[in-house]
Amino acid sequence: MTKFVLASAFALILSASLHSVEAFAYSSYPSCGDSKVLNKISKRFNQAENDTWYRGIHMDSISRPHGHDRTGFEDSPIYRQYCHAYANLSNGKSPKVYYLIEEGMGLAGFGWNVEFCVTGLDPWRVYDGYCRTVRP
Repeated sequence: MTKFVLASAFALILSASLHSVEAFAYSSYPSCGDSKVLNKISKRFNQAENDTWYRGIHMDSISRPHGHDRTGFEDSPIYRQYCHAYANLSNGKSPKVYYLIEEGMGLAGFGWNVEFCVTGLDPWRVYDGYCRTVRP
């Protein structure tokens, strides 16, 4: 009986999380210039540099964020806000950063997630050439 109740509760939460994305889209998630988003990008970039690349550069700040189309795909409940900005790196360069904010992609479908790519600094082409998969 307990397993049935737990399974039912989990299914209800999962269903609610999928519908919550559509219900709260465009209002409860951060924008391209939100400090939470920009700080998350800088933190993850610097962590990757320290743990993987060892190139000796760090992202000091992100400037001039700009939003593009906000899209929801008919086959997906996930809404995405496409953005770009400029990364101010410790080596004096300012390459473009493309990023997208995915709604409903946090823990258990609640919250948001950000995926980003710095042009010229994706040697494994995780986001394809010229950061194609995170661009509008």
